[in-house]
Amino acid sequence: MTAARGPSWKWWVCAALLLATMLNYMDRQTLSLTATQLKTEIHLDDGRYGHLERWFSYAFATGGIFFGFIADRVGPRRLYPFVLVGWSIAGLASPLAINPRVLEMFASPDDPGSGEFRWLFLCRTVLGFFEAGHWPCALLTARNVLSAEQRPLGNSILQSGASLGALLTPLVIQAIRATGAPWQAPFLIIGAIGMLWVPMWFALVRRNDLHYVRVEKAKDAPPIHVGRVLFQLVVLVTIVVTISLAWQFQRAWLPKYLKEYHHYSEATANYFTSGYYIVADLGCLFFGGVVTVLTWRSIHVRWARLVSFTLCTALIALSALVPLLDRGPILLICLVAVGAGALGAHPQYYALVQDLPARHMGVLSGLLAATSWFAVGYMQGAMGDYIQENKSYDLPLVVTGLAPVAGLVAMAAWAAFGLKHATATRAA
Repeated sequence: MTAARGPSWKWWVCAALLLATMLNYMDRQTLSLTATQLKTEIHLDDGRYGHLERWFSYAFATGGIFFGFIADRVGPRRLYPFVLVGWSIAGLASPLAINPRVLEMFASPDDPGSGEFRWLFLCRTVLGFFEAGHWPCALLTARNVLSAEQRPLGNSILQSGASLGALLTPLVIQAIRATGAPWQAPFLIIGAIGMLWVPMWFALVRRNDLHYVRVEKAKDAPPIHVGRVLFQLVVLVTIVVTISLAWQFQRAWLPKYLKEYHHYSEATANYFTSGYYIVADLGCLFFGGVVTVLTWRSIHVRWARLVSFTLCTALIALSALVPLLDRGPILLICLVAVGAGALGAHPQYYALVQDLPARHMGVLSGLLAATSWFAVGYMQGAMGDYIQENKSYDLPLVVTGLAPVAGLVAMAAWAAFGLKHATATRAA
């Protein structure tokens, strides 16, 4: 049990969650950072790239439901390394796209690049399915080892792994490119690094450390108020879909946007992408800290989250101004501000998820993730087709930048509902 551990143990667990999130994003980002090179080497045009992102998202949605259901029953200790090995293998397999046997099985002679595309399609689908298992495992672990007051900071640490992974990936790829290695090398190196996380996890988390399944199924577990939970789910769906549209569009398309639309060099775009994620990481930690500071000042946690989310939404909305800007420093500053807001909004969402009934949190968080990833998948495919046809990123930037306003309205409704419910409870 966690009570038998020292006070620093829970934060070491949070560090392990950060590393898992980092690896999750490194495997995910490798394709987006090599997509411009693959456009000429294996005919991976914008339409095909958009469809890879679409089906990655659909697989992620399916995996979220599946692994959320499993996590509620077996717990994260055994499931976590299983899903991490699964997505690492998918990354390691991606370079087989140019293997002659693969091409013989998958290629159409009259369609250049079809074999490579279909193999990458398979690998990205498997990658998305297994990567989805990271989130129910991470959220359940954080909920189990952290108190309610510690979760905003713990969630910020967990989520900051996303920007850390996205920050490191361009630097790793740039370093690999400098050696003259082919495009396959980053997939192999990053996939192999992921395997090293598994022994560390088992050394840190022992067999009896995570007992949440037995505890939450006890007979004295609090009753579930169905109407309140349904309202909470509607709020959470609205929030996660809108912030995911903003974050995932930039995650998938930003390198291509800089290289192909504004004609930045590959090295400049890669270094800027790393800087973008440094700022996003700082934004994630900052907006998690905003909630902590406000609650110290006796502001109710719901209103503190709402203030933090409002600031994030304002930064994300700057994306709607990006189409009006020419290449230069102001454009880049706007883009990094959008990234800070988009990533900073996620810890507030995770804190709301962790308020769901704990005995069903795995499957409910999986359903929420599935909803957002189905929406993201549809968006990625549609945006790929739009960009391919119009050679413009303007509409996608505006739509994804303004979408979180709907999430802000939903969070405000939930905060008002909580205040009304608390007032009624005190009056009774």
